Amino acid sequence: MPTQDTKNLEVIQEYFTEYWGKGNPDIVDKLCADNFVINYPIHGPRYGKENAKKMLSEFKEARRSIQNSQRFGALEKGNTGKRMYFSGTTIFTLKDGLIVDETGEEAALTALQQLGLVQQPNPGREVKYLHE
Repeated sequence: MPTQDTKNLEVIQEYFTEYWGKGNPDIVDKLCADNFVINYPIHGPRYGKENAKKMLSEFKEARRSIQNSQRFGALEKGNTGKRMYFSGTTIFTLKDGLIVDETGEEAALTALQQLGLVQQPNPGREVKYLHE
């Protein structure tokens, strides 16, 4: 018989695969509590299932607009077409087998450095990624 920790891990894996991996907002109805809160610093906290679904659709829209962006106006740097990589940490809180809280931290500073908007700490010694 699986332990509660094993069951919780299965819930988190299914949620993460469906919500973030496949972009399926309906998984929120299945695996999250009614009082679910999703909070990432860049996006701010979103309270309730409907707001969590809305955040995903906004995230997908932002991604699409970034992919299709063109240079207009007085931008300092144009689209380079380079891939960005940054890490993050997500902490889930579950109660009675449902996710009640998802709090994440995206390494926003790393993203800004890769975009050239914030100077690297050691110019000329940037992190190189093995899969590039």
